[in-house]
Amino acid sequence: MKRIITILVVGLVILMAGCSEDETDSINLTTTGTTELYSVTNQSADIKFKANSSWKANCTANWLTISPKSGEAGSHVITVATTATNRTGNPRVANLTIESGGTKKTVSVKQRGEYAIFDIDELNVPSEGGTYRVDFRTNMEDNQLRLYASVSLEDWLMDTASDARTRAENTGYLYPLRILPNESTNARDGALFWAMQDKAGNPILLDTLFIYQEGIDLGYMSSDYSADGKVELLNKATEGKGIPIVLMGDGFVDKEIADSTYTRVMQQTMENLFSEEPIKSLRDYFNVYQVTAVSPRNRFDGISSTVFGTIPDHQTMGIEVDANKVMNYVKKVEDIDSINTLAVVILNTNISRGITYLIGSNKQDYNYAIALCPVIDSLKSESFRQVLTHEAIGHGFAKLADEYVRSTEGSATDKDIKELKDKHEKLGWFLNVDSEKDSTKVLWTKFIYDPEFSNEKIGTYEGGYTFYKGFYRPSEESMMRSNNAPFNAPSRQIIYNKVMKLGLGKTATYEEFVAFDRENKPTVWNYGSRTRQDENTPWRPAPPRIIWKDW
Repeated sequence: MKRIITILVVGLVILMAGCSEDETDSINLTTTGTTELYSVTNQSADIKFKANSSWKANCTANWLTISPKSGEAGSHVITVATTATNRTGNPRVANLTIESGGTKKTVSVKQRGEYAIFDIDELNVPSEGGTYRVDFRTNMEDNQLRLYASVSLEDWLMDTASDARTRAENTGYLYPLRILPNESTNARDGALFWAMQDKAGNPILLDTLFIYQEGIDLGYMSSDYSADGKVELLNKATEGKGIPIVLMGDGFVDKEIADSTYTRVMQQTMENLFSEEPIKSLRDYFNVYQVTAVSPRNRFDGISSTVFGTIPDHQTMGIEVDANKVMNYVKKVEDIDSINTLAVVILNTNISRGITYLIGSNKQDYNYAIALCPVIDSLKSESFRQVLTHEAIGHGFAKLADEYVRSTEGSATDKDIKELKDKHEKLGWFLNVDSEKDSTKVLWTKFIYDPEFSNEKIGTYEGGYTFYKGFYRPSEESMMRSNNAPFNAPSRQIIYNKVMKLGLGKTATYEEFVAFDRENKPTVWNYGSRTRQDENTPWRPAPPRIIWKDW
């Protein structure tokens, strides 16, 4: 009996020992201690454990999710993840409870307290761009905090934003954020990011500022093209056979045709063309035509907005143009001698630009040229008149060279000198500049020694054809140098000779020009009365561009 009792006691002890082990070890945590997460959303960590029976987990913190929340016996992983950024500035702790077989185990999850927050969620920018200030708040040191731009934003953010950061304890601002103009019709978006680094050096996103920029608003669009191609004679020649000049505008929409804006611009353009001697007194030799050109829009951005596709070049100060389109509109004038026509294209904008395209040919002698000029400043402005005269009459009609110099040019090379001489001899162009300094050999020798022109102080002045050295011009100032003086005598002779050749088919003599000029000499030689454009002027009309073409 005693032996039986002993066996029963031993068995009971073993059974009790087995029940106690199941109860105390029904949950075995592999992950111990406090699990730490960064202060932003979507930060996650795994909590590993083993359960001897079915289990469930629970967490009451509203900034933390757990998954899964229950399961059967076996080895398991619960993933905890933050759902909100901790913007309190202090760490916060949540307790995760796992329960199985009457046993509960608790795991602490801490979310760190670093933050960097933009005061706005998004920045909306117009297509033209601009400068902006963005405020932010942070409790981090500068060496802990990084500012990044999305790849898409890097192309249109002018400055590195981190260089523009200003701090005052826990507040600061980014300024200036310079957003470049959006030259597309499509809107674009990008983002700035505050970030910190984790222990492995990887960026941890703290906050995002979305930046949206509008596309170009193409604005008003023409719908009435009924006037396009209409030709009107503005000035009829009463001398000679009538030298043709064709005026047309680019960037003028249908309503500007209808309200006579186009006509007013063309009329003023014609008056400007005949405002300087000798062309002023030779007006009766010219037939001046206006050809109406209706543009889809008044935009000069290369998005098929204008008839002639003119695009101002901000680096060269010139203007790109579709030369073939211009010729097509010249030919809308019936029975015109198109290859000896001066085409003048006026841009419907007040920016400061100007350029002339000279058409050269190895097969025949052209006098065709395309002069382009915006309505600089305003329709009645002196700048518009001067630049138009410089381009259209100086370069386009008379094939005169620029007599100014450019800061980017130094001394002329032997190649430059040869190229100019070739244009003198083969084309008869640019005869108002020379590489010859000797006053007895220069192209305008007669004027230097003729008392008739002593008041103009004709000589050999170094600097011209855009070069500081190596080329010489006839006068200190002129229409082809600074626009603040009339055409000098050699240039006036070139213009007069061209009119006689094209209008009457004759070669004028020096004596004939002198007799004409004596009666029609410019009277204004007070340079100070005009707007001067010297070497320090921020812009000049671009030098003429030569197109070699056979129409």
